Amino acid sequence: MSNESSVGETGNVNKNNSSNNDDPLGINRLAVDYDYLMYKINDYVQSIQIQTHDICQQHEATIRNDIVEGIIDKNVAEFKSLLEKCSELENYFDMLEQITFISDTFKQRLDTIFNQLKTLKTNGGHTNDIQP
Repeated sequence: MSNESSVGETGNVNKNNSSNNDDPLGINRLAVDYDYLMYKINDYVQSIQIQTHDICQQHEATIRNDIVEGIIDKNVAEFKSLLEKCSELENYFDMLEQITFISDTFKQRLDTIFNQLKTLKTNGGHTNDIQP
């Protein structure tokens, strides 16, 4: 396809760009971002699960072998690292909440635009009646 510009009946310049015509609201990009966020959350959960399992196994081995003092500091450092990852995971969940908020407000804005369009059509095409 070409990126040539043409002037439509309304006098607006229209670009023949397939990406704009296929997804003018950016829903596909939002879906990709959502899938990536879900992937990152899953990755963090799996990483935390593996680390927790490893730490518990090490702790059990430490108790069995009576080698407590040197390893406890190492375990504490690993648990701190795990807490940091949990904090990052919490941030990803906050991002999910923001996506929900954005999609809710986006729907409200679309409803407002559709109502304004209906008002425009019922007023015989007078644009002075539409409020921004």
